[in-house]
Amino acid sequence: MEYELSRDGMTIRVAEMGAEIQSFTACGREWMWSGDPSVWGRHAPTCFPWCGRLKDGYFEQDGVRYENGPHGFAREYPHTLVGQDGASLTFRLDWNEETWKRYPWKFRLETEYRLGEGVLSSTYRVYNLDEREMPFQAGFHYALALPLTPEGQTEDHELRFAGAEEPEEILTLEGGLVSGRRPRFTGMDHVKLDDHLFDQDSICLSGLRTPWIELASRTGETAIRLGMEGFPYVLFWSKPGPMRFVCIEPWHGLPDDAQGDHNLFHRPGIRVLGPGESFTCTQTLTPRG
Repeated sequence: MEYELSRDGMTIRVAEMGAEIQSFTACGREWMWSGDPSVWGRHAPTCFPWCGRLKDGYFEQDGVRYENGPHGFAREYPHTLVGQDGASLTFRLDWNEETWKRYPWKFRLETEYRLGEGVLSSTYRVYNLDEREMPFQAGFHYALALPLTPEGQTEDHELRFAGAEEPEEILTLEGGLVSGRRPRFTGMDHVKLDDHLFDQDSICLSGLRTPWIELASRTGETAIRLGMEGFPYVLFWSKPGPMRFVCIEPWHGLPDDAQGDHNLFHRPGIRVLGPGESFTCTQTLTPRG
């Protein structure tokens, strides 16, 4: 089932499966990737309760092995619509017998989409309903459609920062596990896109100071700005080959370290909530064009 919300010339469609946005239209165009399964069959999956891969595909807790895939499992379950008005949709995923087999903590995840004043705001709220500390990570994974202009080529686009940056790249091995850091894009205020930028998979950056990243056409005024204040890591990613979309992914968390010990509490970038505590993060999308 899908739900639709329209306001201020913007419209979103959200599937109950994963509470995942299927479409975002504004300024007379579609901004989200179509989800063509021959390329990549998703649009904007939620990364929860971890981001990236687990070492060897599992973690251990209290002597029990929990096997899981990358990016957690929130995207794999239907979320219940618990709030709807003229400006917002709110979905909820609560722990259950199935999630307990994969992640032995009692949690609640709420996802709110809000439209207003030319901005789409997306918010995750994580609640620890357990009686013990709960480790988790959360991240956005929106795929923005390319090209931004008719007949535009990949090289006609760039990712812009608010100013010159000096970030570090989080290096990963072929299996996606953290292996080190190095300077990347030093002194640059933008990154030019080309069809080989992601030949080695995603690019994960830490230490960015910019409060937003903008996907923009270098040949026109069409652009979409992703606001991501407070996120310690941001990934850029697309499928290798002709670039049909680009993901800008603000994350609270990182994949397992290549030398990790299968303990979620030791995972790079892990966050921990005490009993009854909650956590909130928000990203925004502001299109123009």
